[in-house]
Order: sequence, then C-alpha cells, then structure tokens
Amino acid sequence: MAVEMKQMYETRLFCEIYESVNDFVYDYNNIGIPKIISVDNCSLLYYLMFARHGNDPIANYDENQFKMKLWTMVWQYGPMWEKKLAIQTELRGLTTEQLREGSESVANHASNPNTEPATNAYSPLSYIDSQNAIKGKLSPIDAYAKIWNMLEADATDEFLQNFDKLFKIFAKPGTYLYVEDED
Repeated sequence: MAVEMKQMYETRLFCEIYESVNDFVYDYNNIGIPKIISVDNCSLLYYLMFARHGNDPIANYDENQFKMKLWTMVWQYGPMWEKKLAIQTELRGLTTEQLREGSESVANHASNPNTEPATNAYSPLSYIDSQNAIKGKLSPIDAYAKIWNMLEADATDEFLQNFDKLFKIFAKPGTYLYVEDED
C-alpha cells in the first residue's frame, strides 16, 4: 500500500489553468483584450510564466478575473517588453567597429553672410566662412563598457515581476491531503 501526500490549495495552480502553450495562446487570441504582442512572444511568455509560477496557486478565487488581470498586464506592459527584447537583440548584434563609433559634431560660422538671419537657430546657413568638425571614436574598453551597461538591465525579469502579484505567496504551505492506494 502506497501513501502519497499531496499539497492542496484553495485555488488552482498556473499549470492547472494553462496545461499547455496552446491553451495559453488560445486565451490570448480569444479573451477579448486586444492582441498587442506577437504570438511568438506570447508563446515565450507562457514558458517564462510556467518556469516562474508553474506550480503556484493563483491569488484570485475567480479564474476568469485572474485571466483578465493576466491579459490586461500583457496588454499594459507587453509592448515595452517586446521593444526592449528587440533592442537587446540589436545591441547584441553590433560589431566592435559599430560599438566604437562616437558622436559627430559640425559647427559652422559665418561672418557677414549678407543674408537675413533665420527665425530658427537650427536652420542651416546659406553661406559659411569657417567650419569645425569633430568626430570621436571610443576606445575598445569604453565601447565594451557602454554595451555592457546597456545589456545589464534584464527586460524580461522586470516584465515578469508585474505578474508576481497574481499568485499567492505562502510562509507555510496549505493543507495536505493523504491518499492511500490499495494494491
């Protein structure tokens, strides 16, 4: 005779509500909240949520309210997460030469240009008599330090933290159910 101890919660677990990525994407496409991230990123979000909260009980007693909160958060924070992922991907693809490119500045000067001054200070002059150009280049170490700082922020963890409040946090687990199987 085998005795099994199973932890019981008052609400279902994330993995019980969304048993597969297909269930998750189905809700994303049909919940009624506008689709704002790509289906690929929605699938990725499922796996990230499963890894973080797969065996966590939801905080809401009403599963429909839980789902509305979940998809509202995707609608609210998803576009920024998706954009940050795209930027991080682009940053990771930069070559060393691209990393080293510095800023460029051009300063023109005109003494007595014989034209009316522009109303906008940033309008180009039609006549110049001197020009200064400055073009910088970063050292390799400065270039890598710059990209290191840009990539240090974790867009995904910041995004996933928004969902933490949808799940219960226990100092002590819920009740236990003891099950005996007769051979």
